[in-house]
Amino acid sequence: MENDLFPIGKVVKPHGIKGKIKVKYYGENPNLFSHYQKVILEDGMGNPQTHDVLQAVYQSPLFILQLKGIERIEDVQPLVGKEILIRKECLPDLEEDEYYWMDLLGMGVETESGKRLGTVKEIFPTGANDVYVVEGKRGEIFLPATAEVIKGIDRQQRVVKVRWMEGLWEAEDEV
Repeated sequence: MENDLFPIGKVVKPHGIKGKIKVKYYGENPNLFSHYQKVILEDGMGNPQTHDVLQAVYQSPLFILQLKGIERIEDVQPLVGKEILIRKECLPDLEEDEYYWMDLLGMGVETESGKRLGTVKEIFPTGANDVYVVEGKRGEIFLPATAEVIKGIDRQQRVVKVRWMEGLWEAEDEV
């Protein structure tokens, strides 16, 4: 798969018999889906195929998509379980201090004093805030993505600076 492609959802199942697709959307804001005029799905051979979005209707918690060229239930069935992708340049611009998860994954994590804790391995939402799962020398460290803990993110250096708070990690976790 091409490196400039970003997953935004996954095909769950057909919706009706006329080629509509039920999609689990990965984004937090369903209104952003209207920005995507083209999506990419792998064909049966694993090749990316671009499809025009004819219609996208939000029916919480899923989207119902109608894509150009997919007109029958038989066209949808081979797509079940496949991710829906877009080109990274199609993502909406972010506000200052906002980041896409894909930008954070793999970043190094350091304390304010410059000691390394590990690498951002995973991110998951909790409702109140995201949690960064950091793979460190003694295992996983779970860091809440709050202003009290995350002190800065340097995209150029690919480093997340964090402030120690009671119970988040021990001195033995620092390198």
